[in-house]
Amino acid sequence: MSSCEYVASPDFQARLARINAGEGHTAEGLIAPERRVVKDVKLTGGLLENAVYPLSIAGAFVLGLLAVFFSRFARIHLLGTPPPEADIMLSLVADGGMALAIGFFFKQLFKMKGAEWISAQTMGVTVMVASMHNLIHLQPGLFAKIFTPDYVEFILGYTEFRTLMAAGHVIPF
Repeated sequence: MSSCEYVASPDFQARLARINAGEGHTAEGLIAPERRVVKDVKLTGGLLENAVYPLSIAGAFVLGLLAVFFSRFARIHLLGTPPPEADIMLSLVADGGMALAIGFFFKQLFKMKGAEWISAQTMGVTVMVASMHNLIHLQPGLFAKIFTPDYVEFILGYTEFRTLMAAGHVIPF
């Protein structure tokens, strides 16, 4: 026997024989995971059936927009118009946090469980937090009826039309 040849132990040879015979691939005592039944995918659905998924993602985005609207509505009617010396970033963060809480309620209400719906809803919250003041610039009379005339006056005096407010920065577009 040369120095390069190795003799396998009898246990190893027995294991190789078991593997080659197709036995012993699973450890004893382990339970195989249950497989979920996947529903058949319909490739020939009608126009309405095929439009439901993209429309549901657009709906989640709109729910994010509405969550910010409702959070600002509640904040303005409960706490009033912020004073001129108030930190506007704190208001944006508070609105975003409250909107995410309202969004969580919407998530439970409409049973949105996938990451794509939650992402679309979060994007709606982000867009509305950064740009709701533009809607107030477009329709100040309508928003004065919905919120308060003082709040609309505050927003018109503090913000500029066609801008995004992100992290204390004003980005014109």
